[in-house]
Amino acid sequence: MSPHRTLTPASLRLVEQGWEKLGLILPRSILNWAEVHAAPSLVSNAETKRCLDFWSSRKIALVKQTAYQGAYLPGAGRSWVQTILTAQAHLGPMSFLADLNADYFVVRQTPDPETYLWKKKFAGDPNPEIAFRRIQTWQEKQDEMGVVDCDQIRWDDYDLVIGLDIPIPTRIVSKSKKTIWAYYSVEAGGTLHKSSIQKPVSGYHLYLNHCFRRFRARPGNKSHVLEFPFTFQSAASWRILAKETASVVTNRRGAVVDRASWQSHTGGKPTFMTPLSGDAAAYIRLMSSSQFSIRTDPKTRWGNWALEAIQAGSLFLGRADSLAMPGVLLPDLIVADLASAHKKIEALLNKPLYMQSLARTQAALAEHLAFSRPLMDLTARAKQFFQS
Repeated sequence: MSPHRTLTPASLRLVEQGWEKLGLILPRSILNWAEVHAAPSLVSNAETKRCLDFWSSRKIALVKQTAYQGAYLPGAGRSWVQTILTAQAHLGPMSFLADLNADYFVVRQTPDPETYLWKKKFAGDPNPEIAFRRIQTWQEKQDEMGVVDCDQIRWDDYDLVIGLDIPIPTRIVSKSKKTIWAYYSVEAGGTLHKSSIQKPVSGYHLYLNHCFRRFRARPGNKSHVLEFPFTFQSAASWRILAKETASVVTNRRGAVVDRASWQSHTGGKPTFMTPLSGDAAAYIRLMSSSQFSIRTDPKTRWGNWALEAIQAGSLFLGRADSLAMPGVLLPDLIVADLASAHKKIEALLNKPLYMQSLARTQAALAEHLAFSRPLMDLTARAKQFFQS
């Protein structure tokens, strides 16, 4: 049985997944067009279930070190929902916890040089020592919350360990021969990212590259690189978050606008639009109750929030030219500013059946890019590893 299913098009051109191979010779303009206008084959629900079944009997750990201020705070004995509610901003790769039942650890900075690769992102600062002192203060604060030493954990007990940056040094990683070691660079496009797409940090097997292109054509990923978003999130996990954090389930209404778009808009703003704000719980309630999400700021961003907004259940409108990863945007949902977004939303509300078709298409794309395809690729690589 094929692991793929066909996407019902809504202003999209159906293209077979094998088309990726042609991307090596096609002009960049066509590749950019395909990311918004072409529909890939989607991973089937049955294949996703097989992948989840594969991991159900295996142990996974998600690990960050105290130098990283993102992701979730340390703390033992919490449910995955309680852990996610400690997020400082973006909810991150929460499906490792929610769907794959991973353990979560925050480990102390070790003296090994590879665990200090995060320092390179401050190399261009006029006075990087200021940033280093700020991070040291943050590290000392986390020490009071229940962080652990790398050497205290039996890493051999885990089948898969995912690091945020390089939290575990090579001297420990190289001892665990039966464990798959994978990592993100928490700064997409940063120094660690650029070096890791060429070769992984010593001892590690897989680099999760932050990307979620519809067609992984050019640049092609090397064998150690997986097309894997930092927003590794399922729609199902978002439904659970909404249920756990919302006291009353209501019909979705209004539109949530990212902060940069809200601040850069100089004119009046419609009353149904609300800017992002609040802690993790307030953020989840807002995202889970909004019918639309909008980003029109012209400054280029990776696109994680767009992916997260759709997984939270809203219809996303935005600018394709300001998203490094525009694959979740549909042609009929491209808008230049909040005023054009307002007009587009009014038109969509007058065509509820077409709006539902767009929402189904966009939701299917987001689930494919944010969860099903990276899960399938990770599972396939794990099967190869365990059979070797």
